[in-house]
Amino acid sequence: MRVRFVPVALALALSLSVDITHAAAQQRAPAKDMWAVGGSIGVSVPTDPCLDRGFDISGNIERYLTSRVSVRGQVGSAWWDIVGRHFTGTVNPIFLDGNVVYNWEGGKWHPYVTGGVGLYHYRSDESLAPKGSDTKFGGNVGGGIEYFYTRRSTVTGEGLYHAVGAFNTPLATFNEGSSWTFTAGLKHYF
Repeated sequence: MRVRFVPVALALALSLSVDITHAAAQQRAPAKDMWAVGGSIGVSVPTDPCLDRGFDISGNIERYLTSRVSVRGQVGSAWWDIVGRHFTGTVNPIFLDGNVVYNWEGGKWHPYVTGGVGLYHYRSDESLAPKGSDTKFGGNVGGGIEYFYTRRSTVTGEGLYHAVGAFNTPLATFNEGSSWTFTAGLKHYF
């Protein structure tokens, strides 16, 4: 009798776990207590006239407090050329931001707004000078849109303004560490 019960119990448990897993996979995204990870690439446009726009890359992780509100950690970097000075070189800002994000339900389209604070580290490599670095606190604000191409995966587009004050390099002070970033990327919910 016990020998017959074990396979039946195992089959029943397997059937229930498949149903529970299937139901979880059908859950609408985003939902409370979900996580999401994403990455994006694009262009970074510094506001200082002595810095030229460059490439931007970032990654993020998000936790949903409700289906509309999440907290996001984002790390990214850009590469800018120095122009209009008596020397050449590059500046490489690296940022770590913490944001609150609010999104609107729109079927497959979810527009959102975001804002937060961050730490901005500027590495510099200038001609005839040692490499330098400077770290500043700043804030960011922006928005974007997500398009759900599956229940759990999206294509994203985002614009952010990073507000940061002056920063120093071995050869100069740049009066504006602020920049605009315009990116496109992918995001997955789990």
